[in-house]
Formats: sequence, structure tokens, C-alpha cells
Amino acid sequence: MRKAPNYKFLDLAHRGVVVTCIGLTLYGSWMLGSKFYTYFTVIKPRREEQELRIIQELDKMDTSALIDNAKPFSS
Repeated sequence: MRKAPNYKFLDLAHRGVVVTCIGLTLYGSWMLGSKFYTYFTVIKPRREEQELRIIQELDKMDTSALIDNAKPFSS
């Protein structure tokens, strides 16, 4: 039987590429996870609080003044 040729450089290069791809995948997953965590723990609650504050301010406004000053439609 013939012996397989020894390709040390190609084996090392392939191993380096594989390790780099795995590292990039793990890093990307970590970055994506941190973005999701920040969104659900900081951004979304702040936005909901702001929307609630706007709704409360609209409820406090005197809407009768808006209705009394409204112009009728003209046809």
C-alpha cells in the first residue's frame, strides 16, 4: 500500500481556519446576546415608561377646549 503524503502546512492552515471560524461564531453569538439583553432590560422598559407618560399627559389635557375651538366642516 502507498503511504499518504504528509501535508503538515495544509493541516495547520486548515486547523487555524476552523478555530478562527469557531471563535468568530462564539464572539458573534455573544454580541447578539448582549444586544438582546440590553434591549429587553434597558431599552424596552424605558420606551414603555415613556409611552405611559405620554398617555397620562394626554389624559390630563383638557380636551373640551379642543372640541369647543374646532371648526365645522364646510361642504
